[in-house]
Amino acid sequence: MGSEGDSTSEGDSTSEGDSSSGDSSSGDTTTGDTTTGDTTTGDTTGDTSSSSDTTTGDGDLDPPAGQSSGGSGGGASAGSVEQAGNITYRLIAPGSAGPYPLLIVYSGVEGGANMTSNLSMVKDFVGAQDFVFAVLDGVTYNGNGAAGATVLDAVRALYDIDNDRTYLLSESAGTTAGLELGLQLRQSYFAGYWVNDVNANGAPMLSAAELGFQPYGNVGPGGDFVDANAIVAAMQAADYRTPPPAPYDGPGSDTHGDTNQFIAAMQWFPGKTRQ
Repeated sequence: MGSEGDSTSEGDSTSEGDSSSGDSSSGDTTTGDTTTGDTTTGDTTGDTSSSSDTTTGDGDLDPPAGQSSGGSGGGASAGSVEQAGNITYRLIAPGSAGPYPLLIVYSGVEGGANMTSNLSMVKDFVGAQDFVFAVLDGVTYNGNGAAGATVLDAVRALYDIDNDRTYLLSESAGTTAGLELGLQLRQSYFAGYWVNDVNANGAPMLSAAELGFQPYGNVGPGGDFVDANAIVAAMQAADYRTPPPAPYDGPGSDTHGDTNQFIAAMQWFPGKTRQ
């Protein structure tokens, strides 16, 4: 559903023709992601410094456990196109009061607009109706984890984000950027990271003991079982929590861009915490 060949994205009148998104593949029916090299056209030097929290907590963990970002000024959004410096992203946010869970998403080649549409369609069904979603185009920001760090800081400044319920989803063309952001640049920020329709592999820079908590991790192979197994093995070696099945082996695990695997990924996030 958030992936290449997704029939729910094709012909989406809210997505196609969005000239402000940087999406080059709206409604793309491609089933194999051929974008594995770094073709980044956006900011390659995004802010990788930690955002300052307005509350105090466990000083050994960045950001502090049991606290929130204290951000303010952001309102309800149904997929608006936003800017964080020179990084373009799409935003979904509820109108209720925080603290909110946050899911940072790198799309596949279907593009940020279609991914945002898909998230809007499934968020209530999977129990993520109170999430803030920030979606980066995985083609535009291929290999650019720093772009995600910039967006993470911007959203934390606009909304009161729960430090213990921040998550990362990367798909297909967004794999390399997600691996950089989630396993290196901002590893301590993410309670859980699901790598979907994987096309590369990587390993956590720090172990759970070094981080001060045990992150959750999983991979939706989308047919690439070699990379999926490598990522899960590296997460387990770093003492991540990887509840079975890891890698995911349910419906759609052997097909790139399968809706069932995307829904399984989205159902995996709610309830997970750094605590």
